[in-house]
Amino acid sequence: MKYVYATDTESVISYLADTISSHLAAGEKVLWILSGGSGGKVCAEVSKRLTGDLSNLITTLSDERYLPLGDPDENWQQLLDFGFSVPGALTYRPIENKDRASTTTDLGEWLKEQFPRADYKIGVFGIGTDGHTAGLKPGTPAVDATGWTTALTGSDFERITMTFEAIKQLDEIVVQAMGTDKTAILYSLLHEDIEIKTQPAQVLKSVTKSTLFTDYKEE
Repeated sequence: MKYVYATDTESVISYLADTISSHLAAGEKVLWILSGGSGGKVCAEVSKRLTGDLSNLITTLSDERYLPLGDPDENWQQLLDFGFSVPGALTYRPIENKDRASTTTDLGEWLKEQFPRADYKIGVFGIGTDGHTAGLKPGTPAVDATGWTTALTGSDFERITMTFEAIKQLDEIVVQAMGTDKTAILYSLLHEDIEIKTQPAQVLKSVTKSTLFTDYKEE
């Protein structure tokens, strides 16, 4: 995993916009896996810098809170509220006002269909202080799931998420993690190899190209 020290999100926004744009300019189909939570602001800002023909762009979230469509806490709704817009791209909003099992299955089927179509697959991920990434929280059944997607009940929301297996099929991962409360988890991510079921964020190092943008400063 490459480490990039950054005091704000400008460097990760610029990097993502440049990377996605360059692959699209080369005529490639790009699958862009979005992040929710604080990463949603980053993804929204990146979308504003993508110009020209976006018909080869394919995008959805790595995980979603299982809530009614349009709920203020729905990750996709928050993306829209931040100004996310990719006109002409193929987008998939995971929440569809179906039961949780159907919603989980449908997202998995969509990912299964779109991954082979993409020439380049890039994902944006965050890291929680407990070592989770996407909706893969330690100590939950999600860390044992196989296939493309799984569902879980967290301490805050019911969630739908990509699995470890799905994340490992990406070509590139970009991680943005800010805040002094993440110092310990970022140190262990960079310097220790921990079993992914214990610290799910370790999966982010399994992709060939992985870059961490953070205000955590290495000594």
